Amino acid sequence: MKMNENLNQVTLEGIDLKNRFLVSIGYSGGILEIQLSPSEDGGTDDVKISFDWIYSFRLTDEGDLLKLQNDLCGKLTLGIYTLNDSGYLRWFNEQSFEIHNDEKLNHYLIVTSTEIVEVISIVDPSYKAMTEDL
Repeated sequence: MKMNENLNQVTLEGIDLKNRFLVSIGYSGGILEIQLSPSEDGGTDDVKISFDWIYSFRLTDEGDLLKLQNDLCGKLTLGIYTLNDSGYLRWFNEQSFEIHNDEKLNHYLIVTSTEIVEVISIVDPSYKAMTEDL
């Protein structure tokens, strides 16, 4: 089975994730918040994506994930994805001595114009559009 067959795009109703930049990322008490903007300096159409509980996350410059892009046959474009049976999930399970085997762990990829945030979580992300007066 090719790796790109395990890639599933996640749609956020009413929110376009094309040409988004990572503005900020914050982690506290198991909660991860990611703020995306249509400009590198932030803007009025920002989107906040939150995971209420995560096990692991990592941030990598998209230009350094050439093998991942190759393994996914160029299917990884801007947006949010889940990736089943990934190397990151296998690594996490190995490191935790597979104590989470009975849980449905998800590997999320948030692909922006400049970075890729990878998250391992058992909960789906929540999201909201940000306005200038927030």
